[in-house]
Order: sequence, then structure tokens, then C-alpha cells
Amino acid sequence: MGQERVRLYVKGLMLGFKRSKSDQYNHTSLIQLQDVNSKDEVDFYLGKKLAYIYKAKTKKMGSNYRCIWGKVTRAHGNSGVVRAKFRKNLPAKAMGSKVRCMLYPSRV
Repeated sequence: MGQERVRLYVKGLMLGFKRSKSDQYNHTSLIQLQDVNSKDEVDFYLGKKLAYIYKAKTKKMGSNYRCIWGKVTRAHGNSGVVRAKFRKNLPAKAMGSKVRCMLYPSRV
């Protein structure tokens, strides 16, 4: 009789940073969201909050987990990748790691 858990976010993957041939722009991260495969599907996620959650060695406020918040700013290319800006630039060790895309704020 257990209740089924409801996930209020979409899983995402941090691919890397926006870049050109020779330069890298650390203030803009590239995120691949689960089941988002086209530019049209990105429209729903524009403005949504992102959370990069990581584990640190020392406790702060009773927890070893920390979070860097950001938001989806626009699409990147035609394959469903999005550009995102975080309050503090994501560290290089975040490449390939998981990001949560919260389903708020709503624009509906």
C-alpha cells in the first residue's frame, strides 16, 4: 500500500561549455535534457530552474550536499540541447554529471 514516488524534475546531463574553435565560454553551460530531441521541444523548458547537486567533504548547515542553481536560457542547435547560465559557473568536474531541471516556474 505504499505510495508511488513522484519526481518533480527532469533528468539532464551537463555536456560542457559553450565554445568556439579556440575559445571556451564558462559562463554558459550546455545541458542535454532527457527525452528532449528537437528545438521545438525546448520551448517548454525555457526559463526553468536547474540544480547541479554535488557532495562536499565538509558539512555546511548539517549537510554534505551543496547546490548551484541556474536557469535554461535558450536552445543550442537543433537536437534538443539547451544553454544554461548558473549563479556561479559550473566547475570542470561537472562535465558529464547529472543536472536536475525543475518543472517551475511555469509559463502556461
